[in-house]
Amino acid sequence: MKALPKFNVRKTYEEVADYLREQIISGVYQPGTRMPSLRELGETLGVGQSTVREALSSLKTLGLITMKQGEGTFVTRHDPEEVISAFEALRPVTRQEIMELLEVRKIIESGTARLAAERRTEEELNQIEKALKEMKKALSEGDLGDAPDWKFHYAVASASHNQTLKSVMMSISEAMGRSLYASRLELYRTQGVPEELYKEHVNIYEAICAQDSKRAEEAMLYHLQGVEEKMLE
Repeated sequence: MKALPKFNVRKTYEEVADYLREQIISGVYQPGTRMPSLRELGETLGVGQSTVREALSSLKTLGLITMKQGEGTFVTRHDPEEVISAFEALRPVTRQEIMELLEVRKIIESGTARLAAERRTEEELNQIEKALKEMKKALSEGDLGDAPDWKFHYAVASASHNQTLKSVMMSISEAMGRSLYASRLELYRTQGVPEELYKEHVNIYEAICAQDSKRAEEAMLYHLQGVEEKMLE
């Protein structure tokens, strides 16, 4: 196989992900191929293992690779058009875009959580709990958990029984998905933050479960304000 060029240490995970994506598209890494370990990729590309880990996480989110515990990382697909289309959808958003979206979410989702606590059915509560379990699983496996995070917030919106609120959530779904991905990549660099974010979602769920509308509203607002404050640090 052709030797991989070394990157400057200042290169970001996005550039490493871009490079590995191109390797998949060009056929260097065929479907089913086991990729080099974090250490091997880091040494070969001249970047830290944390950078490689973030790059692989973005590729996993796109469904390009799968990580098997104790076995390694494997390529799952490499159809050029499909890969490029999916990758473009997750281009990094700016900090300003994230902060503006958080402003919108604070206004909308605090009220959504209050309505969900008042109106949720058992089935809707189960959907919120299911998303929460997926978040816990992602946390235990060291994944970003941005997909179950979106599922959680959309499940809360669905439990509000307000079609307009659900439509609003769907209208910002793409921006929200990209924002969740980008913000978690940054926040997860700080030890203890992933566990803290998970606990905040648990608090929202417990308030909705107890049908405590005031506490649900406060828990959601606390969570989103906390993310906003951490992003400003």
